[in-house]
Amino acid sequence: MSVSPVYAWCFDHGRAHTFPADTKPWCTAAWVPFRVSTEEDALEAKQAAYGDARFLHQLPGDKQLEIIEIQESWARHLQPPAAPAQ
Repeated sequence: MSVSPVYAWCFDHGRAHTFPADTKPWCTAAWVPFRVSTEEDALEAKQAAYGDARFLHQLPGDKQLEIIEIQESWARHLQPPAAPAQ
């Protein structure tokens, strides 16, 4: 069974990103992932959630904060575990 890539919209670059499954995403900007199986579905989900906004500054403050919080959550989740204290 293959694992689907992560499809996301990047509000810094103003375009879709695709990250290979089970790898650390290469983009460290403000992107939001979508639980979908195709890039086309990700673009539809982005449109439904965030409308025509391409960049972060085009969103209302509450949506900007939402994206920043999502990005921070993903960054924490994808960090390698800390080495044990010695």
